[in-house]
Amino acid sequence: MSSKRLRCFVVGCKNEHISRHLLPTSEPLKTRWITFIFEGNVPPNLPKCVYVCANHFTPHCFVNEGQYKAGFAKKLILKDGSVPTLRYPASPAEASTSTQSHRSRDVGVQTESSQLHSFVTQPSTRTFQAHHRSIGVQTTMSSFELSMASVSHTAVMSSTPLKTPSKRPHLDLEEEGYDEDTLDECSSILTAQETDVTFNHTSITEPKGLSAQASSPVQNISKYIVYETCIMELFELCPVCQRSCHVRSQRLGTFLRVEQLCHHCRFSRKWNSQPILGCTPAGNLHLSAAVYLCGASFFTLEKIFAAMKLQLFRYDTFRRHGRMWIEPAILHKWRNWQDEMLQQLTRRDKVIVGGDMRADSPGHSAKYGSYTMMDLETNTIVDVQLVQSNEVGGSYHMEKEGLKRSLNFLDARGVTLDCIVTDRHPQIQKFLRERNVNQFYDVWHIEKGISKQLEKICKLKGCEKLRNWLRSIKNHIYWTAKSSSNGPERVAKWTSMLNHVQDKHTHEDTNFPACLHPTRKSLNKNKWLTAGTLAYYKLEKVLSNKRILKDVAKLSPHYQTSSIGVFHSVILRFAPKNVVFPFLGMLCRLYLAALHYNENAGRPQATTAAGQPLLKVQATFRYMDDLLDLIFDQVFVDPVPYADEVLRIPIPPALCPEDGRLA
Repeated sequence: MSSKRLRCFVVGCKNEHISRHLLPTSEPLKTRWITFIFEGNVPPNLPKCVYVCANHFTPHCFVNEGQYKAGFAKKLILKDGSVPTLRYPASPAEASTSTQSHRSRDVGVQTESSQLHSFVTQPSTRTFQAHHRSIGVQTTMSSFELSMASVSHTAVMSSTPLKTPSKRPHLDLEEEGYDEDTLDECSSILTAQETDVTFNHTSITEPKGLSAQASSPVQNISKYIVYETCIMELFELCPVCQRSCHVRSQRLGTFLRVEQLCHHCRFSRKWNSQPILGCTPAGNLHLSAAVYLCGASFFTLEKIFAAMKLQLFRYDTFRRHGRMWIEPAILHKWRNWQDEMLQQLTRRDKVIVGGDMRADSPGHSAKYGSYTMMDLETNTIVDVQLVQSNEVGGSYHMEKEGLKRSLNFLDARGVTLDCIVTDRHPQIQKFLRERNVNQFYDVWHIEKGISKQLEKICKLKGCEKLRNWLRSIKNHIYWTAKSSSNGPERVAKWTSMLNHVQDKHTHEDTNFPACLHPTRKSLNKNKWLTAGTLAYYKLEKVLSNKRILKDVAKLSPHYQTSSIGVFHSVILRFAPKNVVFPFLGMLCRLYLAALHYNENAGRPQATTAAGQPLLKVQATFRYMDDLLDLIFDQVFVDPVPYADEVLRIPIPPALCPEDGRLA
């Protein structure tokens, strides 16, 4: 045999120790190697590459054993003149496999697997470390320690672009209509014991950030968008013999499973892109929860994912996640917060609340009516009642029913009301009068009606001068409500406007005998109105209307319901009026809007560095983090007690079978 350089691959079918080393050897040394490998039965024709297991060398035979064990070297390097001296007997099956792998190198051929090993493995930093250490990539060590006698091998690979195998079976698992029972058929794909592999962009010299993230809950782990080619290149070659492998991928929504099998050295592994919670991929559930809790539309998300070619589960999966885990968590979160709020209200002697209804469509054809009860002193939502039109015989009666349910709920919890501020709905007036509840009217609702009438009058010929007084009349009604202590005083101040527009500032009513502003001589005589003119007659007819005077006497001197209007605008973010929701879905979105409003309503006004107030204050979303923790840590673990809360909610029959399909 010649004395040319011999390429030696130090490998083993049970060993992840890989070394590529060009070893200059002499004829006797090479003969000793060959004799040791084949136990004296040296074949006549030797291959160019001779395989030797690293277990047959003593530790002092390697140049970089310490670096390799520490994870800073990819391969072991033999010292010149090293000779294998340790022998481990192999089983007949292993010997047969090893011999076959020595005699053939079908590097360019991929074959179908007759049987895949079922070992669940995770990538590790040692086996597939790059030739040059990359500062920008850090890997997480598997919880399974690498062993030289292990049957399965683990590896982590860098995302350097490589050629994708031309033959790769790809299986997409369709999810239309499947439920959790059907997932049992995929038990070979989804198992409860499988975990994920996380990456971090921090330096390899700072492993604390990644280890802390790996031990954190799955909902708090960072996620990234990864392309399929970058994933598959990690499994293109066998980490043991560096030959092409049989690779199969399976998809379940955003979840990806990759199975790899090498037919040459029998290396196999399975890799999951997400942790598995029971039979549910964590990423699928997290995405459903994020869409639901943010008030986003699944169909809009579906279009975004389709534009980016991102894999996504179907609508039925989203609805199932909502019914089983997300909606029970929202109800539980709202009930707990509401209980704490009501305990505070029961300690107060008198509570001033405001109430108003929001319909999901304009006019008298609304399907849902949500009645909101707000504590006006703290500006927080204390109760939301959802009424469906077929419960009360039509949408016109929904507001009264919502108020009735809310008052009964507060009475049952021991809340003592001082008064309630509402609009001028006739049914509401009669109901509160019969119930002996002190009622006040919101000023804006009255001012809006008066302003509309005056706007029409200003368009008449001879009434143009009245337009100069519109702003003053609007301000006057707010001042009347705030500065008065009783109903007669409010009426007296309100009717004093008819004298004021004539430049008369003393009045006949003893409740308000004179204007409070200082007396001054006017420079513009044309702005005053004259009694007997058309403009004054029309103004007097509006301001002295019997119903207006009756309503002015009940203007709210404490608080107004404008904050409830702000809350109704928040509902649009979670439940737009152009989207149809099922009853329970609509109720949960109302609770989400209430949680969002209550968290952000009392936050302080933001200012610049110079102390100037900012018009826009950044909202916070702590309630969303609490809900995600509740979903993953409690509801998913034991959904039964949370589902019981949902079952106690009376849900009316749907108006049509397709209700909620567009949610």
